[in-house]
Amino acid sequence: MGTLIEVLLKLVSKVFVFVFIGYLIGKVKVEFVKPLISVVIEGSLYVLIPFFFLLSMWESSADLLIARNVALIAAAVVITCGFMAYLFSTLSGVEFRQICLPIMFMNAIYLPIPINTLFFGKEGMTYSVIYSLIAGLLHFTLGIYLVSRKEHFLEIIKMPMIYAALAGIVLNQARVGIPQVFLHVSQGLKVVALPAMVALVGYQLNFIGRRHLKLVNVGVILRMGGGFLVALILVRLLNFSGPGASVVLISSAMPSAVLTYIFAKKYEADADFAAGMILVGTLLSIVTIPLIVYFLR
Repeated sequence: MGTLIEVLLKLVSKVFVFVFIGYLIGKVKVEFVKPLISVVIEGSLYVLIPFFFLLSMWESSADLLIARNVALIAAAVVITCGFMAYLFSTLSGVEFRQICLPIMFMNAIYLPIPINTLFFGKEGMTYSVIYSLIAGLLHFTLGIYLVSRKEHFLEIIKMPMIYAALAGIVLNQARVGIPQVFLHVSQGLKVVALPAMVALVGYQLNFIGRRHLKLVNVGVILRMGGGFLVALILVRLLNFSGPGASVVLISSAMPSAVLTYIFAKKYEADADFAAGMILVGTLLSIVTIPLIVYFLR
């Protein structure tokens, strides 16, 4: 448990450092900020995330039966949390498209992959990547459909993430080796792009009003508590056990993905709500993740 706390604090502290930097940039109000935001959003959607899934699927070595259960539960958690978001929007009087993505889509990469790898080794990392792939595919298809005001189908097919993941699967099955330069490029993108994405969340905090606080608190409960509960029920119903089951329980209880903010900005949904969900949920995860890991022991 001590090692988990150390890893979690290291990951979360990095998040808050870049959030704080972004918050300070928002206070300065310099001219280059808005063009820079557009560059980060487009770079994340069209380069960083597709490249991550290309490499992840390319080097995957998942057991297909377990991977199927992981994928099924990941999809069920996202869709069920979507129904929760719909009920929440109906009761609160807030438009569904404004709030749905941060409740539906969890941080399936930055936090859960290192944690699942720490406890379950390469197997845990593999199933965590499978989980993130399903969440990512739904985010880039169903998520765009729900939040976009444009032609849904055209918006979806423009996104390269789906093609990158499929290419990775094909290359994996063909047993093609990954060029070393691809791994170096991946590391370079993570060093630059991930902090920039998180800094955007901090920048948005300058514009969050009090009206968002209650919405955010309820949203975080639905995202983390609701996601975990759905995964737990499905794990029991499927009689699913082992590292794969633990991975889906940990991953399903994660805070909102930074990508939900990126989509909120791109498609003019409620970016303030998304930023608040990410910040509050990530802070809360310092407590909830160790509790879940303890529950699984």
